[in-house]
Amino acid sequence: MAPVERLLVVGPDSPALASLIADVAELEPTPIAVLTDGRAAPDVTGIGVLRGQPHRLPLEDGQVDFAVVPHQLRHWDDALTLRVLEELWRVLDHNGVAVLWEVAPSKSAAVNAVWSSILGRNGTRPYLRTFGQLGQLAYDAGFAWVQTLPLRPFLFPPGPRLTVLVRKEHYTPENVGRG
Repeated sequence: MAPVERLLVVGPDSPALASLIADVAELEPTPIAVLTDGRAAPDVTGIGVLRGQPHRLPLEDGQVDFAVVPHQLRHWDDALTLRVLEELWRVLDHNGVAVLWEVAPSKSAAVNAVWSSILGRNGTRPYLRTFGQLGQLAYDAGFAWVQTLPLRPFLFPPGPRLTVLVRKEHYTPENVGRG
């Protein structure tokens, strides 16, 4: 990330992660954290904290350059995941990038059973997707550039992970020629 890029982090722990990324990247614009649950907003300075739903972000079109959605995909079915990806596409500026990471399904039914018991909410099974499944949803949302990353967020117990990077490539007469 360049220091001039505008950062968005979406999720219940978004202020802390936004603060960490902003510090490491030495961001100049105030990062935006969108809290997606009912927790009290933490006392974090230098972060714009908003409340909202991941599929209805309280932001204008093209307002951010970089978006991060960590460990949220498991809570959303495919229809909601598609709506979230469409919303990310909307709020990203031309050539904006989003990174999403989550636990991935394993080839082992036993490992998947363990993940389901650890990650499930109120008796519901988590939605664990492969790169192909999430990539298709991203493509359906309008992202023509989708790739996996070897980013491995800290997570215990260790297991398969999915990290996807998408970029908004939307060309109009207004943005042709912009970097």
